[in-house]
Amino acid sequence: IYIFSISFNILPTGGMNTLGSDGGFIDTLKHLILPALVLATGICGNMVRYVRSSMLEVFGQDYLRTARAKGLKEVFVVNKHAFRNALLPIITVIGMDISLLIGGAVVTEQIFQWPGLGQLTIQSIGSRDYPTLMAINVLAALSVLFSNLIADILYSVADPRIKYN
Repeated sequence: IYIFSISFNILPTGGMNTLGSDGGFIDTLKHLILPALVLATGICGNMVRYVRSSMLEVFGQDYLRTARAKGLKEVFVVNKHAFRNALLPIITVIGMDISLLIGGAVVTEQIFQWPGLGQLTIQSIGSRDYPTLMAINVLAALSVLFSNLIADILYSVADPRIKYN
């Protein structure tokens, strides 16, 4: 907030729309940049590390040397063979990071004054509204379960050898 909103005056400090405006798409997008940047940077370093280690592990495999020896172009070897086989651990990490995004959204919504489940959670804690808190926890648990289901489905898309009965 200090760098982008106060020092350079590029982005708004908070809220979902500028006060007094019609709240168009571009205005909402400007207000979304900082919260999305905060949530993304928390996961980005971890994700880059996993992608790098997974790709380095795959680059040492024999089938990539065979593909290069057959005369395939390096771009095709990396995109078709290496990246596809390196996707499985990356899908696992993305599936696990969904819960971090949900937890981080509570704090991020509070900092940037975005109306959502984060603010509702904080208000429910302050007013001791236990039924609402339980509903929010069930919703968060269901979203984590759903993201794990999507990750399992993406396993079979990334690697056709994986089949579910």
